Amino acid sequence: MTTNDRDLENRLRTGFDSGAPSTDDSILSAESLESRSPRARNPQRTRKIATGSLLGAGSIAVVGVVVTTLLLPSQAPLFTLAESGGGARVESAMADSRMGWWVEYEYLAGEGLSSEGGRGEVYQLELQGTPEALLSTVGNSLGVAGTPGESEYSSPEWPLYVLGAEDWTAPSITVTWSGTGNWYYNNPVAYPEPVCTDIPASEDGSELRTYDCVNPEPAGPLVSPEVAKEQAAELFRATGLSVSAEDVRVLSNDAWGVGVAASLEIDGVDTALEWTMFWAPGPVLASASGHAVTVRERGGYDTISPLAAVDRLASGMWWGAPSPSFYESLTISGALERDAGVSTMTEEAPPEVLPEPGNPGEGIPGEEVPGEPSEGEEPTPEPQPLPEPVMPEEPEIISLTVTAAEATLLLVWDAAGNAWLVPGYVMRHGEDPWAWTTVISLMDGVLQIPEPMPITIMPVPEPYIEE
Repeated sequence: MTTNDRDLENRLRTGFDSGAPSTDDSILSAESLESRSPRARNPQRTRKIATGSLLGAGSIAVVGVVVTTLLLPSQAPLFTLAESGGGARVESAMADSRMGWWVEYEYLAGEGLSSEGGRGEVYQLELQGTPEALLSTVGNSLGVAGTPGESEYSSPEWPLYVLGAEDWTAPSITVTWSGTGNWYYNNPVAYPEPVCTDIPASEDGSELRTYDCVNPEPAGPLVSPEVAKEQAAELFRATGLSVSAEDVRVLSNDAWGVGVAASLEIDGVDTALEWTMFWAPGPVLASASGHAVTVRERGGYDTISPLAAVDRLASGMWWGAPSPSFYESLTISGALERDAGVSTMTEEAPPEVLPEPGNPGEGIPGEEVPGEPSEGEEPTPEPQPLPEPVMPEEPEIISLTVTAAEATLLLVWDAAGNAWLVPGYVMRHGEDPWAWTTVISLMDGVLQIPEPMPITIMPVPEPYIEE
């Protein structure tokens, strides 16, 4: 190394602020979070993230904290992705399997895909405070009284806490204290119980069996979409999401109720973290859900181009969850087609004719009793066993051409069960609006990608024959 090189290296080292945050994972511990005073260097970067403390009685906070990191070539990856079955490789035993299908997908790059890379931010989602404090605050907002505590269904692998009844007799709130701290309010009495008709199961009527169960038609006034959005925005703000009524989307509005939702937005991009509310006729609040996280920015990183990302699709290991708005747009378009009289069904099935309640075996008057041939009619032959399925020697290859890519943030999980938001693409292939998948766009080396899990497909056992 020359003198000039050493001088340049020293100037680069001294050019960084000595108080810059460490990239060591210890800064993410609960103790260090409580000892630091969170601050956002650029408030506009987290304009839809409220600030405050989970320990406060008045609100739950989703705190945006910008922590700039620089990934040098010698540094370890940020984290290891959780293993995904989507990238599993199939080993052995396939030739002995009796599966009747074997398909592999081949992704091709269509014309017009950009070959330009870019840069994107990585965010870590962290829990803050305690589940008891969260449940108390949500309970105060939704009118659920009681003392929060650990659920009887909780386990070290799946820590679950509850406020209210766990026997589905009254409203309750549960929170899973891992990942994004997802909480869920459920009112089991929002809808009436199904009405079931019992019919005799024996000729003397001494035994009954359930014949049919139907949900009663909804009754009562509905909350208006405008009021629903206002009430939802108030609850979402109280539970950590800084939104206005204009940010709340209407998911459904029909005789069965009104549903609304809003997503955590970072730098103008909707994410997979969603808050929801749904009212049944009455109107009565039937359900609500949300998250309790701190959003920590872990730095900006280079991303590959959509053209290069096509090569990652086949493995399935680079998948992440996009904003629910990608699904909602398809659902809404389907509802519009339905209301316009457009149907994807080519032929309607005839209505099923059921016998009137009565003694078993009577059937419908004037019709032959099933299983008993009429006079002069040949008996129905016994069904023959189906032929043994033949396993193909090679898989069927289905080619999919990627025609468009949309940059977004994807929710992923690391090997320790923590949640992250990373840059990625929604890759569309074909004309079907449902024909799309996602792929992480970070450059190689930023994340550790686990080896695909091998899957051994065992042969189907011979059917058991009782002698």
